[in-house]
Amino acid sequence: MTMARTCPVCEERVSHADVYCERCGHRITSPPAAPGTDGAPGAGGSNGDADGTDVHTGPMPTFEPCTWCGAGVTAGYCAECGMCQPGDRDHVEIRAGTVAGVSDRGLRHHRNEDAMAVLTPDGPEPAVVAVVCDGVSTSPHPEQAAHVAAETGAAVLADQLAAGSGAQKATEAALTEAASAVAELAETEESAPACTYVSAVVPARGGGITIGWVGDSRAYWLAGSPAATASTLLTRDDSWSEAMVALKVMTPREARASAYAHALTAWLGADNTACAGHTTTVTPDGPGALVLCSDGLWNYFPDPAALSDLVPDAGEDPLGAAQACVRRALDAGGRDNITVVVIAVPESERADGGGADGSPGAPEAHDTEPNAALGGDQGGGPTGGQVRGSGGNGG
Repeated sequence: MTMARTCPVCEERVSHADVYCERCGHRITSPPAAPGTDGAPGAGGSNGDADGTDVHTGPMPTFEPCTWCGAGVTAGYCAECGMCQPGDRDHVEIRAGTVAGVSDRGLRHHRNEDAMAVLTPDGPEPAVVAVVCDGVSTSPHPEQAAHVAAETGAAVLADQLAAGSGAQKATEAALTEAASAVAELAETEESAPACTYVSAVVPARGGGITIGWVGDSRAYWLAGSPAATASTLLTRDDSWSEAMVALKVMTPREARASAYAHALTAWLGADNTACAGHTTTVTPDGPGALVLCSDGLWNYFPDPAALSDLVPDAGEDPLGAAQACVRRALDAGGRDNITVVVIAVPESERADGGGADGSPGAPEAHDTEPNAALGGDQGGGPTGGQVRGSGGNGG
């Protein structure tokens, strides 16, 4: 009988031909021997005492061992297996006035493939801009894709707003530039780093909130009082499960239970041929908070009301709310990287942009025209001909 083989780190099922786990990147095969450990006497070798104790007889090795395979590391990457080494991105916290974010590696992954960026640009209309990206684990160097997309997107948003552009134009420009920056990382189309993307522009004095996204990282509105607009999800996932529900092929419960539930139908990357970026502008009645997150959070707390109950004071303490979200996701299992950005939204007079029932409005009704810079055949829907696996439980 053939026994099923699983990754010893994340328990993902792997084939006997796999060298690395496609989900977390862990080396499945036996690692190569580190330099000087073959047991032969000489420089870097060792001799055995009579009692079997090894005694080092040469100079101590000066190389930094790879976390994954034990070989030498250069500039943060293994010279043997090419894997990025764990670093200072394993847990990151940022705070800038009314916005704060926390990004954590989680309990199963060996590195943090999420990224976030926050800026508060000056301009005609002061605002907070934020971007969250989730690297696609089945692509090479997903952590690079996420980092480049987040930094590029936030910088373009800030520059556009400071120059007087409207939030919609700035959001579209940021999506375009982030997509181009990630595409440039690819050496070939077959080895293209990839990531998801979600951004927000939140006016400092309240008003319309503009969201842009590709993939399955999400934006939530969380009500800060009973009189505020009810908590709701503001984005629509570019995922196989979302497509099946939209086509009425499956119920939401059936789609979530599928092995393909987290497969993406759109992402940022050079191998993307069917991607349309989305934007929406909503004007909720505050006070409250806007939450941007990777699926490391919403896998455990997908319901807006449940998320709001988890951090009822998010608008009053953004950093505390982001920390609480990450902590609860870790307590729930922490199977993926977790990134949460929380932006406080003040109470303001209602302007055009909300739904007739007082809701922020359905994001589907505000999708942009397909953005040609984000892919080739811009079909504009979630059911394009290309699907990318996201490594099981999330990006």
